[in-house]
Amino acid sequence: MKLLTMLKHEIKEIGLVSLYFFFCFGVILTLRKLFLADYRIEVHVLSMAAISALIAAKIVIILDKTHAGSRFDASHSLGLAALYKTLVYIIATFILLFLEKLFHAYRESGMLTQAILDVWEHRDRSIIFAKVLCVGLAFFAYHLYTGLDRRLGEGTLHRLITARPKLPEETPNPDKG
Repeated sequence: MKLLTMLKHEIKEIGLVSLYFFFCFGVILTLRKLFLADYRIEVHVLSMAAISALIAAKIVIILDKTHAGSRFDASHSLGLAALYKTLVYIIATFILLFLEKLFHAYRESGMLTQAILDVWEHRDRSIIFAKVLCVGLAFFAYHLYTGLDRRLGEGTLHRLITARPKLPEETPNPDKG
């Protein structure tokens, strides 16, 4: 029974984070698709958003459990802790994007040194910077939300966002007679 409970918790945790990143990446990639439509360039964004969201969610969950991911949570302001985490995650994102390009270059050339040279010579700084910036904004919003939720009490922020407002009950006004 413990295993089933733990498995449900992990699926829920990864699922919610994946859903958040799927939404963020879906918006980013849909904008990309719309911009490229003027040039009649077809891009398939749904699968790319889904895969990217799953990868980002797993990385976030793993890094959040490490010292690098939780270093400033208890000792600094929420904004500073979120900024620190975002910078750490952006560096990790940059490394992963570079490794992805390196992997594709290696598949084409078959030699690691040639692949590194190809990626270095043909790097598109604008695309890499745009991707890191968009992913960084998604990370920052995620860290602000989770940090605020943690400080308010797990689930409190979610309830505040999703709950319907309570209408004030009509009370008799003593001034009106």
